[in-house]
Amino acid sequence: MSQAYRILTCLFLSALFFLHAGAEPRVLERQATSLVYPPFWHTPFGVHRGTPELLKLFVENRTRFSSPQGLACNCLLSDISAPSPDLEFRLSVIGANTGQGHLIYNPDLTSLEVLGDRDNTAGLFEKPMGVAMFFDGTTYVTDPQAGQVVRLRFKNRRLRPDGCLPEPPGGWQSPWGVALDSGGKIYVSDSRRNQLFIFSPQGTLLKTLGPELSEKIRLSAPRALAVTDSGQEWSFYKDDYIYLCDQQGTRLLRLDLQGRVHLEFHSSRLPEAEQPAGFAWLALDYYENLWVTDSRRCQAHKFNRHLQPLVSYGSPGDGDGRFLNPTGIAIYRHFGQVFIAQTQGAHYFWIGTDVLAPQIKWDEQHPGLVCLQFFLTEPAWVSISANAHRLCHKQRFDSGRQTFHWKPAPALVRQPLSFTLTAEATYSSARHLAKRITLTLPPAARSLSN
Repeated sequence: MSQAYRILTCLFLSALFFLHAGAEPRVLERQATSLVYPPFWHTPFGVHRGTPELLKLFVENRTRFSSPQGLACNCLLSDISAPSPDLEFRLSVIGANTGQGHLIYNPDLTSLEVLGDRDNTAGLFEKPMGVAMFFDGTTYVTDPQAGQVVRLRFKNRRLRPDGCLPEPPGGWQSPWGVALDSGGKIYVSDSRRNQLFIFSPQGTLLKTLGPELSEKIRLSAPRALAVTDSGQEWSFYKDDYIYLCDQQGTRLLRLDLQGRVHLEFHSSRLPEAEQPAGFAWLALDYYENLWVTDSRRCQAHKFNRHLQPLVSYGSPGDGDGRFLNPTGIAIYRHFGQVFIAQTQGAHYFWIGTDVLAPQIKWDEQHPGLVCLQFFLTEPAWVSISANAHRLCHKQRFDSGRQTFHWKPAPALVRQPLSFTLTAEATYSSARHLAKRITLTLPPAARSLSN
């Protein structure tokens, strides 16, 4: 694609940003909305799913989707320092195309590039697996088959090799997951050594965790990991935790930064436990919710910061809202943008919020009082009305089970009440998409209305 064409595309996207910035959000009522697809104008050419056909269009025959694994995304410092209306579009996304031994990434908004297939980078990777990217463009890629962690840097918007992370004492056996904290420290799991290694940004080994941890817990084939710390800019709680997936994708652990185990979650505790689960990759959002792809159930599970399940999104299949063996996941925490890789491509979502298990009733303990209960999969701005009476407007509710009480006027107690609840996530999606439910409450019994 020509440079002029790319510039025109960026101008077109910016113009659409201004046209839609003040528009009312589109209301969704029947579909699952824990993850939502961005509106047409917020995606390059309206594309929210990567497919083999689109990949071929952009890179021709240089590579094809083959066992995609780790994903990373970030808004590079060079873009942050030059803010513009289309800042939300300006994400660099890097994916490990493991079966082909390549990385696929976007150097800009209108093109894709392949690393590891030609020139001086041919054979750079054997089986790239985990990917982590710092906001200055420094990127780390684990390659368990080659026993190395490759460092890359952006130069003129292209990824270039920049050596390897030094090996820990005893060497790498199978470096798998990799993550970065807010200060640039590097966390690498080795699935054969049953250990986690923490390096300084300069590559000095700072700490080794495992195999034995606290609480008589032993690391067993640790793979994916995610890290959050108090220095993280886009963090609501400013937590200091390491999340790990081990035991062949059946266990999640939450550690503090000293390596002490705080929480443990086994896949057998998921709803519908008879269905085998296979945790693959992890990512954290702004509220420190942990998102976990499940390549066996073909879902993305969402946990709160206490490893309590919030929702499982998706179902097996090809198409919107469906996954074919999802693997890598990356989240840009500022705007709530989510990228999920799968067997033959990837999805691009925004974090939304869903309203589950709504119930409304007259409170038997407090005559004349209405009790509305609902479950939110994400903190949200909630608006509630009843028979055209506004009860609350964009009041913030946390995720999880919520209760709202209202005492109607005596004249309303003796007539049916129609309630509308609208929820908007606190991310970019709030300006464009909202979830709405409607409930009807019969008149109160005489004993309650007296």
